[in-house]
Amino acid sequence: MSISPVDKMKWLVRRELWEHKGMLLWTPAVIGIVLTVLGTLLTMTTIARTKTRTALTVNGEDVPWSAIFNAPSFARQKNEFIDAVANNYAYLAAPLFLALGFLVFFYCLSALHDDRRDRSILFWKSLPVSDLQTVLSKAAIALLVAPVIVLATACLSSLALLLGLATVMEMNGIHVFGELATRPGLYLGPLRLFGLLPVYCLWALPTVGWLLMVSSWARSKVFLWAVGVPLLLAVLLVWGGELAQLQAQANWIQSKVIARTLLGTLPGNWYLFEPGLLPQLHAGGARMAQIDVFGNSWSSLGLPAAWLGAAAGAAMIWAAIRLRRWREEG
Repeated sequence: MSISPVDKMKWLVRRELWEHKGMLLWTPAVIGIVLTVLGTLLTMTTIARTKTRTALTVNGEDVPWSAIFNAPSFARQKNEFIDAVANNYAYLAAPLFLALGFLVFFYCLSALHDDRRDRSILFWKSLPVSDLQTVLSKAAIALLVAPVIVLATACLSSLALLLGLATVMEMNGIHVFGELATRPGLYLGPLRLFGLLPVYCLWALPTVGWLLMVSSWARSKVFLWAVGVPLLLAVLLVWGGELAQLQAQANWIQSKVIARTLLGTLPGNWYLFEPGLLPQLHAGGARMAQIDVFGNSWSSLGLPAAWLGAAAGAAMIWAAIRLRRWREEG
């Protein structure tokens, strides 16, 4: 009975999840729980320190924050506050997004090297599974499965933090539950996060391809080869640029090639390499709250740099497949 390529890929992805359960599943879950607990405690502590029940004193009488927040004259500010919270609460889990960059980086770094180091490559080569399928399954974990797990954890953690904030406010007489529930941003926030997954995949391809290629090639000290060589090249470019008066060209290679090769797994890295995507940042003030992260991120796919980097990443993944085929130790 033959197994279809799709079924083989499913089992290969499951194998990766089984072998890296601690990194891919438990680490985001623990970070999400810690983030939720610390965020809730911080909210409660902040409200306790600022004495939320007393906003100001008029003629010797205390006026609570709830009276001001619920006053008709404060309706516009209240609506703006609720809109801002509903539209941006999903980003409360920013530490999880940062963790995603490190998880994907170190997973790719060891993905193909560990198979050769513990000799399990001999077992997998004895199965009817090609090197193409094996490497693509690891790339799928890095580009799709791990981000989906982290995004799901981030959505749950952000929602728990939002509910904790709203509960504390309700306990202090500031009623926001009803109005929050009517805001479209409350429901669109998670969808926007998952909608950025294709953007993340394309911008992460150069780093994922580079790490998988080095992991497939290096016999030892994979981290030094993957990180040390680009950093050494960056130092040499600085030195050579000073000598040859080519600082502009050296800086371009550092920012567009070396930095992107090493930092591509960080969510939102396209803002680092293409700062023009956020012209509003230079204005500061209230305009910063109007930044459309979803729209700006998708607009980055109109830049040649996104597709050139993705093509380079795909080429390095193909090189990793070829290297795995011929680089077996012993």
